[in-house]
Amino acid sequence: MRAVVITGVSRGLGAALFDVCSARGDRILAVGRHFTPEQQQLRDERPGDVTLFSTDVADAHWLPDHDTLRAFLRESDEAVLLHNAAVVEPIGAVGKLSTEAITHAIAVNLTAPVVLTNSFLRAAPDSARLRVLFISSGAAHRIIDGWSLYCTTKAAGETFFEAVASQVADDERVTVASIDPGQMDTGMQDNIRRAAASGTYFPGQQRWIDAHAEGRLADPMTVAERIIKEHAP
Repeated sequence: MRAVVITGVSRGLGAALFDVCSARGDRILAVGRHFTPEQQQLRDERPGDVTLFSTDVADAHWLPDHDTLRAFLRESDEAVLLHNAAVVEPIGAVGKLSTEAITHAIAVNLTAPVVLTNSFLRAAPDSARLRVLFISSGAAHRIIDGWSLYCTTKAAGETFFEAVASQVADDERVTVASIDPGQMDTGMQDNIRRAAASGTYFPGQQRWIDAHAEGRLADPMTVAERIIKEHAP
């Protein structure tokens, strides 16, 4: 039996990953602040297989802890951790960002994946095959002016998961990967376009506006299916 932990499932890629995994018959622990009516209905229909863990991932103290994860993973022969939750905000010039926005971005994009991975590896059954997948971004490898926090946290996240991968390199049971899903038609893209229209510091904004206008944003379901096929078949 396979158990999957997914963060940020209420929309976009996270919702698509939830749908792909539920269609496979995986047991799911979905972590986030909000859940769709369809996800809530599925929980009611499959109470032993679908758990909706309501929390703000920005608060590391309220993420699923070792005991919660151990109980969820207890009977699994395979366990997957999908770090999907992320925020692109704040977009703007350093020197004009609020402290709250800075700390929130770091908490969601970096602290939560680090803390949850630590708890997951502690809690997983010794005999289970483990996959830890971090949804990263091309922004981890190139500077996008105005995206200082997003670039920084995604780059730092990839560094952390490279360290974890090195740690478990001799353990054939464990796979760790950072994945660039590319540009998708998601709520995050909506936020990017709103920032572009707001007059904030965002020099490369036209590229993102054009990508949407020209239909170059990928469908999240197509991306989710590819991720599962390639990294967690």
